[in-house]
Amino acid sequence: MVLIATALLGAIVGGILAGSRSRSSPRSGSQRLLAFQRQRARRLSVPAHISPALEGGEYGWALNEPGGGGCCTIPDRAGVGALAGWRETKSEEVASALLSSQVKSIVSAGTHARITTLAWLPYGLRFAHIAFARHARHLFGEGAPALRALDGQGRSIGQLTESGATQTGARWWQAPERPPAGPCKLRARGLAGLQPEWGHVAIAIAPYPQRILGEAFFSCADTEYYLHNWPLESAMLLNAERPGGRPAPIPAMHAITGNANLFEAPGDWHGQITATRIRDAWLLVAGGSGPAQRLQVLRHLTATISLPRT
Repeated sequence: MVLIATALLGAIVGGILAGSRSRSSPRSGSQRLLAFQRQRARRLSVPAHISPALEGGEYGWALNEPGGGGCCTIPDRAGVGALAGWRETKSEEVASALLSSQVKSIVSAGTHARITTLAWLPYGLRFAHIAFARHARHLFGEGAPALRALDGQGRSIGQLTESGATQTGARWWQAPERPPAGPCKLRARGLAGLQPEWGHVAIAIAPYPQRILGEAFFSCADTEYYLHNWPLESAMLLNAERPGGRPAPIPAMHAITGNANLFEAPGDWHGQITATRIRDAWLLVAGGSGPAQRLQVLRHLTATISLPRT
């Protein structure tokens, strides 16, 4: 089945863009750096959150928290959560994790680890820090003792693992070469100055090999564009477990006032997300100078998706 959808949003977003178009002259390097620092400071002031992994071929979530984050993580039902990044303090090592809401503590060979919940998330997940004794990474080597998750009554409810496979095969490309052939294609037309720089195209569309805890996305293609020296990341997101099925809402998304099919959501290091639903996928743009520029790019994008026959 072939799906072709174009984000021709001119009539919808014209009023929004009219009063907030980006200037045609490029910003100086110092101005762009100052704007980036301010944007980063705003992102670091918000609570921890998850956002979709955008690189073509990736499944799962980027974990974003004050001071850092990681990608990509996807907890599946074989366990009760997945670990992402690590950091060290003077007395312990701390792992960031996505956990089932049922998990209250972690035990390994009789030793308990300390869980500090940072945020409750959509889809029955928690963003949490798990503190271990120093040099605890040996717990995750081959043949290491299992990390068991306990519920509020101290009962074992599953095993905590590092995130499983979060990528399928993808081809990388860089301008001036053309994007390689694949089941998904992104194309931009009709916007002067918009230049594709690089991207990734998934070799195939395939469901995630395990049952997912909560919800997750699969990015089938991404392209990084530049417009007036601003980087903008575009991507197509499918339902990770059931490609071709309706994907879940992007976490913390909200509708743009007066536009039922245009949404804003927190993103990862690329920046805020502006998205529209195109049948059984999300088409989105992240970053740029602000919402007006993202909308301007989004309405000039065409997405082509060839779903496998079922």
